[in-house]
Amino acid sequence: MPDYAMTLNRQIAPILERRCVPGIAVGIMRGTDTTFLGFGVTNLEHALPVDGDTIFQVGSISKTLLGLIIGRLAEQGRVALDAPVAPYFPADTGIDEQITLRHLITHTSGIDAQNMIADAPRILLHHADDSIQASLRHFVRRPLLFAPGTDYSYSGPGIMVAAAVVEKVTGRPYADVLQEEVLDPAGMTNTFTTADQVMTRRVAAPHGCDKHGRPVLLTDQGWQRHWQLPGWDVPGGGVLSTVHDLIRYATYVRSAAAPAGLFAVQAHRGPIGRDIGLAWWLEDVAGRPAMLHDGLTIGYASRLVLIPSEDLAFVILTNSLQGGAAVKEIERVIARTLFGDVPNRATGPVDDTLGTALLGTYDCGFYGTVTLTPGARTGELRMTANPVPAGSDQFTIELPSADRLVGCGEDSLIMLEPHGEEGSRVPFVREADGTVSALRIGERIAHRELV
Repeated sequence: MPDYAMTLNRQIAPILERRCVPGIAVGIMRGTDTTFLGFGVTNLEHALPVDGDTIFQVGSISKTLLGLIIGRLAEQGRVALDAPVAPYFPADTGIDEQITLRHLITHTSGIDAQNMIADAPRILLHHADDSIQASLRHFVRRPLLFAPGTDYSYSGPGIMVAAAVVEKVTGRPYADVLQEEVLDPAGMTNTFTTADQVMTRRVAAPHGCDKHGRPVLLTDQGWQRHWQLPGWDVPGGGVLSTVHDLIRYATYVRSAAAPAGLFAVQAHRGPIGRDIGLAWWLEDVAGRPAMLHDGLTIGYASRLVLIPSEDLAFVILTNSLQGGAAVKEIERVIARTLFGDVPNRATGPVDDTLGTALLGTYDCGFYGTVTLTPGARTGELRMTANPVPAGSDQFTIELPSADRLVGCGEDSLIMLEPHGEEGSRVPFVREADGTVSALRIGERIAHRELV
């Protein structure tokens, strides 16, 4: 084990208890060295040690695999990124004729329809068809958030349309295309899409935290039927994998065998320096240009990062809905261990003019709203979540709240944890006249409510 791995082993282990996470797997590749670390247990009720071959839901890291498939089809001339996708579907489907494959894979299509998460407990009843093609009828006729190509808002349903195009072009189910075009070539022998495939293997169960801050097993707590995500969620979040396999994947996507253009800037995600390739997020990590993606499902939080300048890739998988804070902390530990002192992001107080422009309430769709008010300290703001009451046949996702928001670069705020640690960024949209028209909460646009 490399020296840095022993250092990481000592520093990461205490994070589990502090962050209410039962189990974490970490994979690191630096040059030709690979290290796999496991901490904690797979399941509080039937505990097995987490190791490098423990299977987790990887959430939205799944989207980058779809990006690879689309990149390959584009290289083969079987799809054109800037051609409208509506002609692939029946005329009455209702897909806006301006939307292209590039819009879909970069979340610039304007498709919203996050209501599919809220309504899933109802629309998935009685073993309803959960195929990718069936998903389209649940959202395509809803109004767009913006004209295609004019803005950015993270869209799971947009990813479903992109995967539906893949099925139409190839004439095969998406899971089969994924196996043949990504998993087999990359040597990802322990990566799957269904519960049946993993039931005999070591699988990390989903967990959350109770009101006392103690980890608890989550059973039937999500929008999906039981544990497995719906078929239409496989391209966007339903892949099941290990840190071993995801390090193999990180190697493959940087090899000559992968399609070109995966990491070319295809669109911007708001603030300067936050871009997107073919589903891959492009931004700095530890002060270095990186390609990455996060993942979050009910009971899991994950992150995959590639830093080419350091010949480095790392992946962090957790079996907790609250695992995002642990992921951020572990990333900081990895960066400090490998690079030494890593400067924090440039943060500072929010000036009075900007603070006044930001105050107000912003519409987060089915999630509810968030309200920005002055913080307890000068130059800070507070964000309060206002959730929408859900019906008995609906699912809700908790909106973030923060007692401390400070400035972080141009057109962005950042949440600070109680002891000052950096949390999630909250970019905002500022118009030419200085007014703020929207926030970006979890990468999704939230327009200001009109008074």
